[in-house]
Amino acid sequence: MSRSTPLRSLLVALALVGLCANLSLTARPAQAHLAKWGSWEITHRNLMRLFPDADPNAWRIKRYQFSNREVELLERELGFALYPEDRTPEFYVAHDRAGAFLGVAIFIDPRTKPKILDGSILTLEVGVGVDARGKINRMQVYDYRGDIRLTQPDFLGQIEGRGLDSEFRMGKDGLTPVAGEQEESQLVANAGHEALLLMKVALGR
Repeated sequence: MSRSTPLRSLLVALALVGLCANLSLTARPAQAHLAKWGSWEITHRNLMRLFPDADPNAWRIKRYQFSNREVELLERELGFALYPEDRTPEFYVAHDRAGAFLGVAIFIDPRTKPKILDGSILTLEVGVGVDARGKINRMQVYDYRGDIRLTQPDFLGQIEGRGLDSEFRMGKDGLTPVAGEQEESQLVANAGHEALLLMKVALGR
């Protein structure tokens, strides 16, 4: 993938933003991992929901292998251990029909406490799109069978526009959780923060 000027702007923006304050040096059990779907058709559909203006035929996939040192850094900053598959993330690069760079997307699957709804385990899968400024452009929660408000713009819009130097804790700086889904609300916000960190380490070199 060639690095256009807008893409370099994203990399620079992510590189210049300092990492947030260190968390515990001992990583807790993994609390999230990267979401993947079984077909490109589903992945493509979910990508287009993150960047509706993207050329549907121009998506590029950038794969990355985190070094042991980078994994240690990420686990320290995130406060939990990465899954083995998270060491080789896939980033999806969006361009519009004129070839202009729009941003980068990633999918994250936060680990929730096991909950059963209608006889099956409740899952939470989050898509995060980051623009050339290194800010969250759009977030989506896919196929969630809990409170539908967790998937709506009124909730997700609170997180959009935030960067690594922003607050991601529910109840702080204008972030209001969905009533009755406080844990899930925080996990969605955490996914936005994690996406920014992964992009900074992998793309902001």
